[in-house]
Amino acid sequence: MNWDDIRYFLALSRASTFIGAGTELKVTHSTVSRRITNLEESLDTRLFHRSEKGCRLTPAGEKLLPYAESLESTYINIEEHVSGSNSQLSGSVRIGAPDGIGNCFLAPRLTVFQQDHPSLQIELTAEPMYYSLSKREIDILVTVQKPTVGNVLVRKLTRYKLGLFATPEYLSSAGPVSTKEDLKGHRMIGYIDELLFDHELHFMDEILPGLSTNFRCSTVVAQLNATLSGAGIGVIPFFMVHGQKRLIQILPELTIERGYWLKLNPESKRLARVRSTIDFLVGQIVTDEDLFLSPPQDVGSE
Repeated sequence: MNWDDIRYFLALSRASTFIGAGTELKVTHSTVSRRITNLEESLDTRLFHRSEKGCRLTPAGEKLLPYAESLESTYINIEEHVSGSNSQLSGSVRIGAPDGIGNCFLAPRLTVFQQDHPSLQIELTAEPMYYSLSKREIDILVTVQKPTVGNVLVRKLTRYKLGLFATPEYLSSAGPVSTKEDLKGHRMIGYIDELLFDHELHFMDEILPGLSTNFRCSTVVAQLNATLSGAGIGVIPFFMVHGQKRLIQILPELTIERGYWLKLNPESKRLARVRSTIDFLVGQIVTDEDLFLSPPQDVGSE
């Protein structure tokens, strides 16, 4: 048994398919299959049940998994601290974040960070879902809801506010909004309930009990674009609206507040590339805190 075989075991346990594991390891699926077979033969036991739907761990595989993850952590720490790569900020850092902050705030700033560290590989998954830290799908995770379980490190990044926005053209055709009750006569843009990845983002009833949506999207970036196109009234975070001069804020006194939290494994914090990335992100958010909390000054209001 050798470490490379353990790497293939971990990749397959997380991806559940030979193709998925091969994609992660940048090898062919046949290579993954061969290495898993080698490992099973060296241990004289079957580690995976194979089927057309994919691969799942056998009881023996489940017993091996925590030891394999421990070996992975040890290997990462050896590579990071003994080889000297911690001072060079090389390797990869994968960051998971909701699509709004990921696409509209983190992506352009992480580009600048990588320019300062050309040997560092940045992987940003800006999607309406949360990846698993325990399965090592991600190094740094940004969430809307404060994490309360698991052996993880948690840090609050910032509070952020959302408001109601629409285009002047939409309001001209659909009519003005003077009170919350007026919203019932308008087209509201929001999330698809069954695809909502965090219940903290279900805030229509918080605006007005019984308020329903007419145009639904799985991402807040799509909601912003729908609002810009005149589809209706969107509930958009302030930091995404700064610079959008085509929008008007409706009922400026009505705002919703949420927060962003940072979550990571204790082992990951030992890596210099992860610590440096976190320090950079926190610094950017502190510097631009007004974007998250202050109403956009370059949009109109009604």
